[in-house]
Amino acid sequence: MYTIPQSRARWMPIIAVLLVITPYVTGCTGESTTAQDTSTTNTGSTTTATVATTAVTTPSTTTSSSTTTSTSKRSYSLVSSSGQIIDANNLNQNSSLSFGSTGVAGRPELEGADLTPLSDAELTAMKTTTTPASRIIQESVLGFDSRFLVNPYAYPERAVALITYNGNTHCTGWLVSKDTLVTAGHCVHSGGSKGNWGAATSFKIYPGLSNGYAPYGSCAPKELYSSYGWITAADGDADIGIIKLNCSVGNSTGYFSYFVANPVDNTSITINGYPGDKANGGQNQQWGSKGTVSHSTESKIYYDNDTVGGMSGAPTWVSNNGTAWALGIHTNGESLLTPNTNAGTRISQDVFDLITAVKELP
Repeated sequence: MYTIPQSRARWMPIIAVLLVITPYVTGCTGESTTAQDTSTTNTGSTTTATVATTAVTTPSTTTSSSTTTSTSKRSYSLVSSSGQIIDANNLNQNSSLSFGSTGVAGRPELEGADLTPLSDAELTAMKTTTTPASRIIQESVLGFDSRFLVNPYAYPERAVALITYNGNTHCTGWLVSKDTLVTAGHCVHSGGSKGNWGAATSFKIYPGLSNGYAPYGSCAPKELYSSYGWITAADGDADIGIIKLNCSVGNSTGYFSYFVANPVDNTSITINGYPGDKANGGQNQQWGSKGTVSHSTESKIYYDNDTVGGMSGAPTWVSNNGTAWALGIHTNGESLLTPNTNAGTRISQDVFDLITAVKELP
């Protein structure tokens, strides 16, 4: 039997450690960065949806003698449901605020919106929410329910939209241009390398809908977008979704300004959305909640506004001189790590650049 010489034996523990850690140092852990093409069933929905997926490759990394693209920066690269990728390095806008519009009186049909009244079947479908009951509970009312019913026929409330999927109540979104809607990443993609894009043809967007009446009609997506971090790793710090619409309804409803707020702690904010527990027999109503940002990180904000499932994607905003300024995107409720607060994606410079990149697309 071969015996390892003592001079070599002392190196064996070190070699064993290197064999274990090398895959993690080099990134070769076997984890795929390709979205898997699978069929999923929407929880709470009576319809089983086959969700279209697109393979995603890592955005190019630019390396020089002085700079290397970081994992954090790559997380905010832009990915579309058709496979388009925009490297985060190309998203620098040299700005930290984008001005909105209060809208103008007009005829939404001239903006390409579908003004067909909601049918009884559509109203019935809205009684069902795609949000699981567990998530409706999780996105939390913190003690006394302070939410209030909103009249969405004025600005900025009319720039907040109900998003349905297969006709069911799904999420909330808000306009940032005539044809660009911001929401949460998990509203357009289920997250992670094995997650799925929602089928674009299954979405409908209803700005200012209330009590079964959609004064600005409905629009459909031309393209869905999310961050690289969300669709490859379900990174909660990059939970952002954007929908490019097939209409220009924002010219009528108006749209939100958005900005990089710094500092943001102790800021009084409002959140408007379409909570799943207020579907009211399918005649969804918009509800609001006022609160304060208790603390924040570079990528998240935490607040005491009351929220419920269905409000995912809602704007967290402040008002200034008659214009609504969004500083975050509501995404989730309280957790064991962050009790007594709900949370959202903070509009950091990276998120600002991502939104602006889609806004500027035709």
